[in-house]
Amino acid sequence: MFGVDKSGITGKITQLFRRESSPRAGFMRIFPSIVSCRNALLVLGLFYPSFAFATAPKQATLIAEVVAPITADGKQIGSVKLPAGSEVTVVSVQGDGVMVSRGGGEPFKVAKEAMQGDVLSGFPRTDSAPAAKSPTASASPASPSPTPVARTSGDALALQARPGMLRVDLSWAPQGEGTRYEIRRAPSAQGPWSTLQNPTPEFRRFSDFIGKPGERYFYQVRAMKAGKSNAVPLVDWSEPMEATTLPYDRDKLMNDEQEAAVRFYVDEALPASGLSPEGRPGWGPTITAIGASGMGIENIIVGVERGFIPRQEGLDLILRQLRFLDTKAEKQKGAFGHWMDDGSGEIKPFMNPGTSVDLVETAFLIEGVIIAREYFKGDTPEEKELREIANRLSANVEWDKFMARAEKDPSNPKKTNWVHETNAPVMIWHWHPVDGFSDVPVKGFNEALMCYLLGIGSETHPINPQSYYEGWMDPQRGLGKAREDFGIKHSLGYGVGWPLFFAHYTFIGYDPKQVSYDGKSYFDHFVDACRIQQLYAKSRAGEFKGFDTLWGQAASLYPKGYRPNEPGPRDDGTIASTAALSSMPYLPEAVIPCMESMYLNYGDRLWGPYGFYNAINPTQNWVGQKYIGIELGPIAPMIENYRSGLFWKLFMQSPEARRAAKKIEEAKPAKQ
Repeated sequence: MFGVDKSGITGKITQLFRRESSPRAGFMRIFPSIVSCRNALLVLGLFYPSFAFATAPKQATLIAEVVAPITADGKQIGSVKLPAGSEVTVVSVQGDGVMVSRGGGEPFKVAKEAMQGDVLSGFPRTDSAPAAKSPTASASPASPSPTPVARTSGDALALQARPGMLRVDLSWAPQGEGTRYEIRRAPSAQGPWSTLQNPTPEFRRFSDFIGKPGERYFYQVRAMKAGKSNAVPLVDWSEPMEATTLPYDRDKLMNDEQEAAVRFYVDEALPASGLSPEGRPGWGPTITAIGASGMGIENIIVGVERGFIPRQEGLDLILRQLRFLDTKAEKQKGAFGHWMDDGSGEIKPFMNPGTSVDLVETAFLIEGVIIAREYFKGDTPEEKELREIANRLSANVEWDKFMARAEKDPSNPKKTNWVHETNAPVMIWHWHPVDGFSDVPVKGFNEALMCYLLGIGSETHPINPQSYYEGWMDPQRGLGKAREDFGIKHSLGYGVGWPLFFAHYTFIGYDPKQVSYDGKSYFDHFVDACRIQQLYAKSRAGEFKGFDTLWGQAASLYPKGYRPNEPGPRDDGTIASTAALSSMPYLPEAVIPCMESMYLNYGDRLWGPYGFYNAINPTQNWVGQKYIGIELGPIAPMIENYRSGLFWKLFMQSPEARRAAKKIEEAKPAKQ
């Protein structure tokens, strides 16, 4: 982990209801302000046309995605994306827009460009939106305007400018590998134009963080190709597109970060396999990372669950990935390498193990594969195929072939040789068909517990469940040392604190409340770890700029390269975005203010097209303006675990997780 290169709406509501003990509990979870039957029916009317309270005077079809408000008692309590193809009821024509409703809900305005059909016929123009009507005789005021629909430029770049909180988000049609993009901005369509600094010119997105609401700008983009001496235009400046920044909304920031992160794994999916890159920008265009790809699968599921991408699009992308992994990717004993070539599927050299297979990265991949299998439970041929391939990939990993016992090398007493033995207690991180095992045993405490969980839970290649206690827990060293820091007693790991990604990678799927150490669940240990990191940061706020509001250290970029950062004497003031954000389930009361500070105080440098960049060091005025797949990867799924517990529910219902939990409990020594 330390060797990264320096360089359908109704279905969603139904699923949420099923997670609760009653329909009322489901409503209260989704819409806390809905407390009456009348309001519940009003919201149902938004999603289910059969609950509409009025006969539709005219139906129309959306030809572009729009954001519709969810209202109760005349107040907006949320929003939902209506995909192109949705049916709406036309209420009236207002200026340059059309007032529509969805299933009898309160009217909202959309641009005429988003409509299909003759929506003007038979409707008078009005100067303002009609008063919204509730199901009772009393009238309520019109709901706040939803996010305006983004228009698309009528040229090859198909530029869209979307209003965002204190920012404008741009996206355009990619123009091929190796293309770089320039962006310019002006207060009017006639100019004057200023070219914006773009730290990620390879991306097909750009986020212009203005920092103020109500700022209206026009944007143009052009595509550039590298020439012999300088870049030359490939596609000239697009038609100007405009957008106005929106006010800051604390409740929406979490959603924005999830959506932005999801877009990375959709936009940057490699062309042949659809899998995740190691990182962007700065890594090879054909290198995919196996562990990051497992997290990419989980991010795509967040996108489907939250409506950021259509279900079919997410299903198609994951199915493409699984087909490649099943039929083309190089494997040894069912395991994958850390890096893989996107075209050939061959293992690519990574650090000292070279082209060895990497059991830990394989475990993170299979974690995502299992979650996808548990999520896509439909009866369509595609979903059935996805489950079949997922079962095969999971079953084919020969976990038992990675178990080994240690032997001293007779020619070098300081060297340990690892010899395969099926019932041996310890897993080995790497294996190569020529070189054999690496000298890297998988022992806690670190990020790699998923290897033992999947090995113990395997139906086809199970390992001895005693290995959890004799290998992972390492009786000679244990998982930590009892100590106290900042008034908090803790015993998992060593030192003041450890890189927080230890609490994320395995625990995207495995519920940390279901496994314990030293009389406490891992969840409670992780709460302690987060509190200590927060208090540690505050204790050094006089030395490091930003530590009064920012906290969280993990493996990340830092001003001199890349390393795992943790509290202690090596600290140089670097904050890893993933550290706090992926810890949302453990200490939300500290994570949310940290995320807010990252956005409001540092967003002009730290927020990019796919959410928060990798890391920031305000003391050294430095930002690591890159995205690393395995570090961006946990953020959206762990936020989702905080919001709904989705990934813990999906993974823990799998037969692999159930078998592992049962066997670990049965093998538990009497003293544990």
